[in-house]
Parts: sequence; structure tokens; C-alpha cells
Amino acid sequence: MIDFQRIRRERSGKRIIFELSGNILQLLLMGYGLKCMITLHGHLPASVQGEIYRHYSLLPVTGTLAVVAGLLYFAFGLFIFLSDGSPPREDFGWMRRLGRGLLRWGSLALAIYCFFQAQEMTGQGIDLAGLPVRFLFMLIGSIVGFPLLLLWLAAMFDREQVKKDLRMRKCRPLHIWWRPAAYWVCRFWFGRWTPTGFRVVYADSAGFVHKGYCFVYRSFQTDPNWGRLRVTWLADTVTGQLPLPEVWVRDA
Repeated sequence: MIDFQRIRRERSGKRIIFELSGNILQLLLMGYGLKCMITLHGHLPASVQGEIYRHYSLLPVTGTLAVVAGLLYFAFGLFIFLSDGSPPREDFGWMRRLGRGLLRWGSLALAIYCFFQAQEMTGQGIDLAGLPVRFLFMLIGSIVGFPLLLLWLAAMFDREQVKKDLRMRKCRPLHIWWRPAAYWVCRFWFGRWTPTGFRVVYADSAGFVHKGYCFVYRSFQTDPNWGRLRVTWLADTVTGQLPLPEVWVRDA
């Protein structure tokens, strides 16, 4: 049986400070974003051409540009807020989970769009109008596709570690889904190397079906085995029981 009380007690002081810093950052970003949208005045980070080289500086903005900057700050702060939390309970419906995911990634997409829109409005944006569309797709695909392929291969390798952990506990894995960039894993990036989250359904030795969440990580700082893969479980709920095999008894 997984000792979740022990896992909660293992929270280090450094990680608590890291989480508090993230909470303060999101409040500052969202608060400043609202201030920019209400007062129509604020500051926006933008690339400025200096005497020798370009550098980023805070430019004062007003009017419509201040609204765009406010949306940028607020959306990014909302993304940070939604990128932390515990795994969802089993009684949460799929609509609630889907809505949270859309709100989280939608806020990041809005922040990115507002950033480029603000750069264009200040005349500091990158002009891509002269490039062919096919070249742009090839460029984006090569930049994004190759890292995604490496992440998928690493996740499939970590997935085997989850199976190994279940078999060591005399359990049988039924379904293991990779959860890329899951919000309930982001808080564990501090002090761990590439934690990878998984949604797991398995059956224990007694035939009970469990649904839970776990992540696989490496720790080069505290692990004497130099980065050996480890599995940490965050939630484990019994949701049912496998059907018993039918036994036919022939009349004597």
C-alpha cells in the first residue's frame, strides 16, 4: 500500500519556498495585468535598438497597447496558476477536466499571441511576410517536431519503469497513459530531473482495479545511484474489481 502521508511529509523547505515564489509571481502578474487594462497605462517588455546592440527594456504603453499588455500579463499569470495543483479526484467528470485543460493552454496561447501582437504594435516585431508559407511550416515543424519526438521516446522508456514498479508490487498494469506537461507534475520539477507524469489503471493481487497518477524522475543530487529511475505515486483509488473467472462444475 502506498504511504501518501509519508510522501506529504517529505516536502523540503526549498520546494515550499519555490511554490510560494510561484504563487507570489502569479498574483503580481494578474494584478498588474488588471491594473494595465483598467488604467490604460503600464509598461511592456520590448526589444529596443541601442547604440551598439539590441536589448530588452520596459517601454511605457497607453491606450490599446496597454490593454494588450494587460492581457499578456493576466493570461500568463493565469497559466502559472493553472500549472500547479493536485491530481484530479476520480469523481471529477471529463467535462471539468477538459475545461481546465482548455483554460490552461488557452491562457498560454493568448499570452503568446498578445506578446507578438504588442511587439508588432510597437514596431519591434519580426517581419515574416516575405517568407513562403511552405518554408514557415517546415521551419516550425523542424523546431517543434524533433523535440516532441525525443520527449515521446523518453516517455515510452519511463513508461516501462511504471510497469516494472507495478510488477514488483505483484500488480498487473491495465492501461498506462502518458500525460505530457501535466499540471500536477510541474511542482515536482524542483530537485528532480525531467519528471514524467502518467495516468495508470492497474489490478492488484486481490483483483481490485486501481486508478491513480504517478511520475517517473531522476535525481542526480540526492540519489547515490547516479540518476536511477524512480516512481512516485500521487494518487491511488480503488474503483472496482475484475470479474471473477467462471468455473463450470460438472455434475457428479
